[in-house]
Amino acid sequence: MMIRLCKTALMRLGPKAGELLSTLREREHTPIVADCLDRCTVCELGKLVATADGIPLAPGNPAELLTMLDEIAD
Repeated sequence: MMIRLCKTALMRLGPKAGELLSTLREREHTPIVADCLDRCTVCELGKLVATADGIPLAPGNPAELLTMLDEIAD
């Protein structure tokens, strides 16, 4: 699954950003970091802004993102 992530929201994770990208690759997803996903209001609220195969997601943390991706994949 192609996962697009907002660069600004991802950078807020600090060192956990690298862990998230590695985990996504291990789960055979294709993470793409975009400068912006044009959902700035959600990003400014501190959410992790992403899309999974075009489906907009706004999880509160990386673990929630992984759970959402598992649900979409099922």
